Amino acid sequence: MTDVKDFLMENVDAKPETREVKFPRFKAPFVIKSITEDENSVLQKQATTKTKDRQTRQITSSVDQSKYVDLLAAACVVSPELDNADLQKSWNSIANPVGLLKKMLKVGEYAELLNQIQDLCGFDLEDVDNLREEVKN
Repeated sequence: MTDVKDFLMENVDAKPETREVKFPRFKAPFVIKSITEDENSVLQKQATTKTKDRQTRQITSSVDQSKYVDLLAAACVVSPELDNADLQKSWNSIANPVGLLKKMLKVGEYAELLNQIQDLCGFDLEDVDNLREEVKN
């Protein structure tokens, strides 16, 4: 029988995992981290829009998958610091961490970064393939 103590926070490694992702164009690797489902839910809410049908008065929600993937990428990048003013100024992407990341990386690099993030966060391979297709489109 399993002991509940095995699941207590103090008995679980709750620190996010990190991984380095190296791209030849940059002198230093990007460092990414895993996030919790709690953090992920916040990202999903930020990417969700609600619309009200005027005739039926029903409210429907839809997640903008592209926006969600971009928010996930920005949330998981530890280094470089995407909110660093000098970095943002250098790439002409002020106060826009998602835009900064997209300006810094080529399409294939962005897809690889997302692949690494999804793997680190524990998405299964089907989810990774679906999100990779979103990036391509």
